[in-house]
Amino acid sequence: MKARQWMMQYGVAVILAACFAAALGHLPLFRGTTVGKLHASDLVQFLGYGGAMVVAWFGARELAAEPPEDWKWLMPYRALVLPVVTLLMTALAYGVLLYVCEPFLGKAGKGVYNWIFVIGIVSASVWLILTWVQKCAPHAAVAGSRRVKKQAA
Repeated sequence: MKARQWMMQYGVAVILAACFAAALGHLPLFRGTTVGKLHASDLVQFLGYGGAMVVAWFGARELAAEPPEDWKWLMPYRALVLPVVTLLMTALAYGVLLYVCEPFLGKAGKGVYNWIFVIGIVSASVWLILTWVQKCAPHAAVAGSRRVKKQAA
């Protein structure tokens, strides 16, 4: 898959989902419609932003499995793609899930919710660091030594 095709397939889908979530979430019809404590605007934003995040994560998964031929520079670092995107998605998911969870969380529930995301973000960070140390750093060192040898020759 070429880089441009990949960007069109996943990038445009992510942008469209986020734009529709933002636009629909601010319409008066969605702001004024509620079911109990939940506003339709919050549900639309949750679905739109959440959908964009899911598409982005699946795009990153495909990018890590099959990087475009145009992106040869990514090869030594492709094992980092999924941990980096997972870390970003975990951090973004905190706010996105609040759209539907916040009306139902009390003070204790909000504390538990916060701790779940603290643990998730720290876990994703540890995964990222371990992936760098175990998989990417050795490849980067080999690639760096090849460059030095080519420049010396």
